[in-house]
Amino acid sequence: MNIVDWTSTRFDALRARFGEERFYPFLLFVLVVAGLLPLVMPGLPSGHDLYYHLSRLHAMDVNFSLGEFPSMINHEALAGYGYASGLFYPDFFLYPSALLMRCGLGIVAAYKVLIVLCAAAVAASAYFCARKLSASCFGAFATSLLYTWSSYFATDLFVRQAFGEWSTFVFAPWIILGLYEILMGDPRRFPYLSFGFAGLVLAHSLSLLMMAVVCAVFVAFNAVRLLREPRRILFLLLSPVPTFLVGVAYLLPMCEQFAHLHFHIEIEKNADILTRCMPFLKLVLEIPTSKADVWIPSGIGTMIAIAALQRFRLTSRRTAPEVFRDMLLIAGLACLLMCTDMPSWKGAFKPLAVVQFPWRFFGPATAFLAFGGGLTLSALVGEDRSRERSWVWIVLCGAAFAWFVNVGYFYAARISEHDFIRDFRSGRPQEASGIHYLIRDGLLDTEIRSRGDLATSSHPVEVTLSRPQKDVLQVDFSGNTSDNDVELPLIPYYGYAAHLQQADGVCERLNVGLGPNKLLSVHIPSKYAKGLVRVRYEATPVQRLSQAVSLASGIAFLLLFVILKRRNRKTEGVS
Repeated sequence: MNIVDWTSTRFDALRARFGEERFYPFLLFVLVVAGLLPLVMPGLPSGHDLYYHLSRLHAMDVNFSLGEFPSMINHEALAGYGYASGLFYPDFFLYPSALLMRCGLGIVAAYKVLIVLCAAAVAASAYFCARKLSASCFGAFATSLLYTWSSYFATDLFVRQAFGEWSTFVFAPWIILGLYEILMGDPRRFPYLSFGFAGLVLAHSLSLLMMAVVCAVFVAFNAVRLLREPRRILFLLLSPVPTFLVGVAYLLPMCEQFAHLHFHIEIEKNADILTRCMPFLKLVLEIPTSKADVWIPSGIGTMIAIAALQRFRLTSRRTAPEVFRDMLLIAGLACLLMCTDMPSWKGAFKPLAVVQFPWRFFGPATAFLAFGGGLTLSALVGEDRSRERSWVWIVLCGAAFAWFVNVGYFYAARISEHDFIRDFRSGRPQEASGIHYLIRDGLLDTEIRSRGDLATSSHPVEVTLSRPQKDVLQVDFSGNTSDNDVELPLIPYYGYAAHLQQADGVCERLNVGLGPNKLLSVHIPSKYAKGLVRVRYEATPVQRLSQAVSLASGIAFLLLFVILKRRNRKTEGVS
């Protein structure tokens, strides 16, 4: 039996039977599911940030049970001092898992569902956007598989367990499609770009910053094209408006915190930044680094590089899609070089040190090169079915190697180390993201844990602390003879309120501020010798207003997409 001939015959038969419009999406779905089969193992291998994101999920589950929605403060974190995960890290895409937990699903299982949903969304987004750009089902399939089974996505999803960053993979394809429409296609389809960036706002702030910078440079290189058609500039300027309106529920509350408080935002020092740069020889090869003083991810993947290099086999007619494809390849190469020490992170690019690790540019590099490579293969194959079949197997095998080497190596390492997380236990380190967003010049996380559940006062007073529920700190005081400031074991994020419970049932709001240790301080007037104070985080007017604006804008944005879709169908029907 000739296996090669049999496989080719079966491939052609299935493609002919179902048609390429259904065959390639189904094949992509089967492959994505196959790539996630390791998830059937009990528990999850302990990734870099896994515990922190499970902590966020746990906090959302607890807060929802208390009627607190959306979830702003992780009240159990940092020994009960609380950590504002929901104010500084977008929680929007954690909601599906949080809702499943409210239905009784375990936290690890709910997180696994999130991984599956994200991988499916990444594949679907890449396929849809590439299909729009290439007008080829094979090109869309190749692009999506190169992107979804890329080594960096595998690393983000399993090794780093960087929830915010791996969720951004869903939206980069929409940004690429939006850039094409504004620069070379129909600029009225700018909502694609708005949708992509709105997703980044609600997913990961650093990825939003990086992609905004990359896209700004991308657009700058097309300045002449835009000046020749000024109407495109109008739609380009209009595109951030829906993005801001949809993301305002996250952006404004975060800015409100920065306006009232100063935070210790931990940023890698220049020396550390340089040690995180990728060596040139490891930019492409997807083999994981087994032993290194400083961890760095695998390379971009040889299959993506092979697909991109096929550009040298093509002769360009300088059509708009071909020019855009070449621009994607150039942009991807530029982002790849940003992962090395070539840009001089210590000098000219020092402001970009906020990204923490130069290899974060693997994210946009993967998106641009996967799309550029997939569109290149689409042009190379053309209508040649034999060549198309050959490249399907080449892409499948090459992408599978990048994916399964990284996933398999990581699972094997954690199995040998017996380092799997099967449930969440509160109180372990990494409930907060390092020392990010703790009050500047205040106590650090280790000092907070050693301090314990302690209250101090500016004048002698007897204080008893209790927590009748997780989101309430109760202060029972007596023997107060003067105006007193009582510092409590709470990180003083803006929005905390203190109410004095009086004997007649009336509640008086007390002033809150910063204590000597930069913890929350409650001012108790001298007229109250004893009493009961309840301290709780309450939504600010800015938070409530921004949530209403985001909800209304999200609904309007969905309607805009429906209208755009119907208009496209009518246009295609007329043509």
